[in-house]
Order: sequence, then structure tokens, then C-alpha cells
Amino acid sequence: MKRLLFIEPNLRSPSGHYCDFVRALGSRATDAVLEVFAHPEADAMLERMAGVQVCRQEPRVGSPLAEWRTIARETRAGNPFLVLTADARHAAAVTMTAAFTGKDPNAARLFFHRPPTTVRDQYLFPLTWGAREHALAVTSTEQVAESLRGMGYRRVVCVPYPAQGPATAPEPVPFSHLLMAGAARLNKGLDLVAGMAGNWAAQGRNIPLLVQVSQKHADRHGRREGEVVRALLACGYQGLRGDDSAPDRAEYLSRFKGALVLAPYAREQFASQVSGIVLDALLLGSPVIATSGTWPGAQVERFGAGETIAERTPEALSAAVDRVLADWDGYSARACEAARTLAQEHDPARLLRVLLEGEGAL
Repeated sequence: MKRLLFIEPNLRSPSGHYCDFVRALGSRATDAVLEVFAHPEADAMLERMAGVQVCRQEPRVGSPLAEWRTIARETRAGNPFLVLTADARHAAAVTMTAAFTGKDPNAARLFFHRPPTTVRDQYLFPLTWGAREHALAVTSTEQVAESLRGMGYRRVVCVPYPAQGPATAPEPVPFSHLLMAGAARLNKGLDLVAGMAGNWAAQGRNIPLLVQVSQKHADRHGRREGEVVRALLACGYQGLRGDDSAPDRAEYLSRFKGALVLAPYAREQFASQVSGIVLDALLLGSPVIATSGTWPGAQVERFGAGETIAERTPEALSAAVDRVLADWDGYSARACEAARTLAQEHDPARLLRVLLEGEGAL
């Protein structure tokens, strides 16, 4: 039976899409063993997942340089492994280990969610030659794939992001509420949502609006984000419902029923990056408002499953909400049609085959 080690030290709770990524691939691992190197706090959660085993081999997360020592160990042994959120640091670690051992790192798999173009990535780029020559670079958008090829990665594959749709295809349901799912952040349009809520408070509107944010979150994040959170909570919008804690998976998924999902994300980050939240929304048949020129916006426009905004302003967001609500039945029906197509395209089995067998499995 084939074995593949997932390396993701930041995986420690059900929140976030690290967990969903592993769960999705585990659901298709009928003839493979998927071991996961993660924070020990995730052990009990991982043990409950189908197709997944916890990697308890030392060093574990919490030990000095545990992630890098694990990458070095697996590279030396020639074992197949996947770095779940790769950047130039991981490519350099693979390269340096391979150089010292004299082995080509053909079994290394590096998943890039975005192009490795930060200042740190550029600084480390000269140390990544071995990974660029031999490792399998994996991504889920063609923009990132083209960037990797331009950097000299020779083995690049683009495979739809793995996601699990519902057991039965969604059907249209009446509108219930607006939803900004996941942790509220400025690059995900928190300031636009806050501005819209403030405008609506002045206008006396009260459409239900659920945002995963609270005063506790305002005190936890940076100054600017905290100011926006406090402004949102103090704006007096009667339809606003905040949330003190991250929901569990069942509650998270239930929030999409009847929801119009607000995803006016920043182009700078999401032009080439998949949004797990928007993918979840469409798989569950929820219409979405997204920014044009982003991956979420492209999915919305492809299926007519919502509206896109060119200008990221509260006024543009509000107008898009009104357009969708004016024809809710039509948008909801198209979102449910999108769910059927996306469930096939994003079947985790496609990525798992590539990770286990290499690019020849495409």
C-alpha cells in the first residue's frame, strides 16, 4: 500500500482549510496510507478522519526545527511527502538536503497556494535549484502554475483544489441571510461589509447579516482591523449578528443554507488564489458576491451564480446585494447547477492520484 506524508505544522484545530484539505483527500484514500505531521493538538481530530493516520515519529511540532528536520529526513530517505503550504523555504530545505545526500528529491511534493514571490522567497530563490529541477510543484490555478514555470520549476501540475460537496446535490432554498463566512479580515472585505452595514443602519434597513467577528476579535488583531471591527459592532445595524467563536464544521456548513455569501476579496491576494470559503459556498448552492478579476469572481461569472463588483466599495457591494435579492430564485438555481459541476471538477481523487503517482496520473 502506498504511503504519503502530509507536512503541515499549523494544523491544530478544525477551523481553517488545512483540516478540510486533509479530510477531503483522506476520504478518497482507499488504497493508500496518508500520514499527517501536524501539531499534537490535532491528533484526536485526525484520528477520527477516514483514511488518515497521525505521524507520531519524532521530532513533533513543538520541538526545535521540527518541520525542517522532518523534511530533511523524508528527503534523505526518498519517501514521498507533501508540504501543504509551500514557499521558497521548503524548496530550499529540500534542495539543501538533496545536495548533501546526493539524491534527487523526486519524491518531494510542494503545494503552492500562491506564487512564491515575497521578499523572503526572492532572497531564498538561489537555494531552490534542486527542488525546481526535481520536486513536483502542485497548485490549483493556472496563474500560479505559470508563475512557477517562469521560475524554472520543471515539474508543475495544476489540479483543482480538493473539496467535498454534500452527499446529495443542493436544491434552491428561500433567502435567509447575508453571510461573511470564516474569520473576518480586511483583505476579505471586512471594511466594505462594515461600511455597508453603517450605511444600511442610517437607511433603516435590516437584512440579516452574519459576520464571524466580535469585540474579542477586535482586541486580538491589528490596530486598523480592530478599528473596523469596533466600527461595525457600534454602527447600530439592527440586522447584524456577530460571533464570539469559530463554529465547528457542522455549524459552519449549516450557515450557507439560504445564504448570500459576501466575498469582496482583495485582487492583490485572490487574483490567483483559490478561496475555500467560496468553493464551499458554491458546492452548497449558495450565491456569492465576489470581486471581478479574482478566482472567486471567475467562478461566479462562469456560472452566473451571483454578482461581481469591479470597485471594492460599500456602495458597490450594496448594489450587488440588491441585484441578487431581486432575482434570488434565478441566482439560487444557477448556484445549485454550479454545485454539480464543481463537485466533479474538485473531486479529491484527482489530486490524490497525482500526489501518489506523479504528473503522469493527470
